[in-house]
Amino acid sequence: MSARNARSESEPDMSMCAGGGRGVCFASVQVREYFRILGDNPSVTSGPPISLSWEYDEDLSGRCSIDEWEGMRCHERRTRLQFRVPEEVRMDWVLDAGYSPDQVREVVGAIEKERRELMSSVVKSRLQDKADVVAEGVKKRLARAVGKREKSDALYTKWVSSVGQREKTKLLRRATA
Repeated sequence: MSARNARSESEPDMSMCAGGGRGVCFASVQVREYFRILGDNPSVTSGPPISLSWEYDEDLSGRCSIDEWEGMRCHERRTRLQFRVPEEVRMDWVLDAGYSPDQVREVVGAIEKERRELMSSVVKSRLQDKADVVAEGVKKRLARAVGKREKSDALYTKWVSSVGQREKTKLLRRATA
């Protein structure tokens, strides 16, 4: 029904920290139990998404010192995979929170529709990018065929033949300076 969230609530102590250096130190940690609610995050791969409510259970909230908190919590951090909650567990959580199966199906359906629209947009975007590249190439070839545009190597050759050696040297010096 709720999820733990620890955060430091005390005013930071801007004086010397325990390690001897300057920095910010906190004296206590406030742990709150937030209620789980049916979410709307489209990144969930299947089943209902879970979010935390803005409300929390004050009876299950508490405060302790940083040292107590560090002593109570596990010293090993969880991996990303360990934070994943199976679809069945998430379904139980939202049903226990008072949501009806119809409400869950409605949210899951809306998320699946949004995901399909996003994938369609991505595919269309990739196809449009390819079409734009092809169209630009065709446009350049047509312009050359009609004589309105020359190849870039032809333009370079014209430039080399029209500029004298001394002028080329000046230009190159300015470019490298």
